[in-house]
Amino acid sequence: MRIAVTGGTGLVGGHLSVALSAAGHDVVVLSRGIDKRPWAREVLSTKGISVRSADIGDLESLKRAFEGCEAVAHCAGINRELGASTYESVHVAGTSNVVKAAERAGVDRLALVSFLRARPDCGSPYHESKWAAEEIVRASDLEWTVLKPGMMFGRGDHMLDHLSKALLTFPVYLGVGDRKVRPLAVDDAVRILVASLVHGSLMRKTVPVMGPTEIGFDDAVRLVGRVIGKRRRTLRVPIAVHYLLARLAEELMTVPLVATAQVRILEEELVESTMAPDKLSAELTPSTPFDEASILAGLPSPLQRFGPRDLRPLAKKTRRISVCGEGSTLIRRDPREVMEFVLDVERYRQADHKIGRVHWIRGDGNTGEVRHGGRFMGIPAPAVTLGFELTPFSRLDFKGVSTPWPLRGFDGFFSCEKTMEGTRVTHRECLIFGPVMGRILKPLIAPWLSGDTPAEVKRIKSILEGEADRSSR
Repeated sequence: MRIAVTGGTGLVGGHLSVALSAAGHDVVVLSRGIDKRPWAREVLSTKGISVRSADIGDLESLKRAFEGCEAVAHCAGINRELGASTYESVHVAGTSNVVKAAERAGVDRLALVSFLRARPDCGSPYHESKWAAEEIVRASDLEWTVLKPGMMFGRGDHMLDHLSKALLTFPVYLGVGDRKVRPLAVDDAVRILVASLVHGSLMRKTVPVMGPTEIGFDDAVRLVGRVIGKRRRTLRVPIAVHYLLARLAEELMTVPLVATAQVRILEEELVESTMAPDKLSAELTPSTPFDEASILAGLPSPLQRFGPRDLRPLAKKTRRISVCGEGSTLIRRDPREVMEFVLDVERYRQADHKIGRVHWIRGDGNTGEVRHGGRFMGIPAPAVTLGFELTPFSRLDFKGVSTPWPLRGFDGFFSCEKTMEGTRVTHRECLIFGPVMGRILKPLIAPWLSGDTPAEVKRIKSILEGEADRSSR
């Protein structure tokens, strides 16, 4: 099967994508841009996983991404609002777009990852928006399943990642009292999603999903501390203090230690579901305990502390500005032929007019580096060194290893999706500048690059299809 996954580099979406790929399915991860997080890079480098550029706020890009897919897993979501990313825009409008796009693209099945206690009229925008998303899915013509998981843990998660960082950073843990949770291993959630998407289990069912271990949240924190060798004194404080800390964390941290929605979740506890009338079968019921072994397996590696770069004010001072271009087209050639053309830099210069003289290329398996001169808006530019990594033969990622001033970096990718008509090729490239030069140069460069990158992809199509036509005569 070909299955699309929104939020495919997050916790649930990432583990689901890897599991589906391991089972031999074609997995399409939807992405708005380049996700540089270690967990995301691990997911995207997995054989059988490809990337399509799409945004859940853009109905047409979603429809294009879903074409040829038989099922969609909608795992995208947020736990705090930031700028244009609001609960309304992501959970409600985004889910509406996903459903409409899936229906128009001829998708059969859709599974939504909601939240254990999502419900209407409860005073929490997070809970209410998740409920609204459920209602949109249930009203669709698709073969739908709604999963309502509670607190999840596993590699790439927020729970173990932030708890371990906090315990390594702070001498005291501020407890929440006797509030209980049933932590759910992400692998158990994935097993249920696979059953729904691949085997058609749980059609038109809304099911609660919780782990088998009921434990006080403070006890869970102490257990994590014991596993990482950091036993901290627990100081119990009123829940109002946690709300205050969450608001401060949302204002000050790039990824909050705890968000307001998460405090509300803990305040209610996570041991009972709401408005989830259907039940799991015995074979799908989660069985992974929350214990030292499962915690150890889910901890990030290496363990890290919170540092200055986790603070938004400091991150803003060093924030870089990216200017990106993107193009996509269908080429009547095999993905391998497309990638071989892109990797042959001397040939590829025919399509990419930004490449000057090639100085050298060094390769080691599916990774390597290339150094070549540049042409910037038609003007000769100093040489750059780019590192590249190939996922045969569906994706090529590249980044700047050595770039001349005023560039601070250069990132991008090629992705190849095999279709009945040929190969869907998507190319994205980003020039990265410091904050000062970025503000100066972006108005000049952005229009040029937004036209040059699509033109580059069209030239690839012209060259490769022209070669194929000549060889067939």
